[in-house]
Amino acid sequence: MINVDNWHTPKKIYDAHLHVFNYKGMVTRAKRLGFETPEEIVSYMGDRVGSNFVIPPKDDNALLLLWIDELQKNNVDKAIILPDWNSTDIIEIASKEYPDLFFRYMMINPHEEKALDTLRTAYSKFGVHGIKLYPPLHYYHAYDEIVMPFYEFCDDHKLPITFHMGISVGNKADMRYMNPSDVSPIARDFPKLNFLFAHFATGYLRELLFLMYHCNNVYAESSSSNKWIHYLPESLELKDVFEKIIKVKGTEKIVFGTDSTLFPRGWRRGIYERQLAVCNELGLTQEQIDGIFYKNLEKLMPKI
Repeated sequence: MINVDNWHTPKKIYDAHLHVFNYKGMVTRAKRLGFETPEEIVSYMGDRVGSNFVIPPKDDNALLLLWIDELQKNNVDKAIILPDWNSTDIIEIASKEYPDLFFRYMMINPHEEKALDTLRTAYSKFGVHGIKLYPPLHYYHAYDEIVMPFYEFCDDHKLPITFHMGISVGNKADMRYMNPSDVSPIARDFPKLNFLFAHFATGYLRELLFLMYHCNNVYAESSSSNKWIHYLPESLELKDVFEKIIKVKGTEKIVFGTDSTLFPRGWRRGIYERQLAVCNELGLTQEQIDGIFYKNLEKLMPKI
């Protein structure tokens, strides 16, 4: 039996995946998906993940204050915040009012008009630490020409890119664009650009491991419940996922995250506790655990 009293806990906690969905974004999302009200889309999201969510406050600063209080209650030192697609509302407030509490990401849909201009403006005005791309939801291959200007911009400014590849909680995702192998020529041709794969590439663990073997600028990001393991033909547990990645690339290429989204669920402490338990069961050292839970992400973030 493992003695929990001897477990290592990280000196700090950085969360690499925190969605800050605001009211305005919920209204837009509802219209895009055919719902009449933001309440309906929030209810739909709750049904998809088995949780009761409430509509975010209409005041964006109030929303950020809710998250600040939630993170402080759980001893989370810093988090990557992900606002709605091509939106700068939240990162503008975070930049001006709480510059040291968050890493500011933009979620980019490259198909939307002026998406690149929006990113450029946000970077110059508010400081952006990185971007997230979601090919299965927005229907493009990661190597398509439409995305190249974004890679070039991020490469020029040393901004890491988080990908959601693999299956999605949303029912609009297209499996043709899910494979991490699509990123292979990009990771090869942009060797100084760092790529994080959210949720361990959400079902494409084999392809992620292959990509990590070939490219040294690829990271496994651990956020979400990782229930995708139940949809694989082979028997796999979260401990196996960590162990396989550590065997391939060590602990230096794993970045912790939760994929927290809405209240009242708030910050998903259970995900943190489960992943910390896995790391201790694997016998990781204090230094290795510090790396996974904050140092690896800290090294990836640009100095702004």
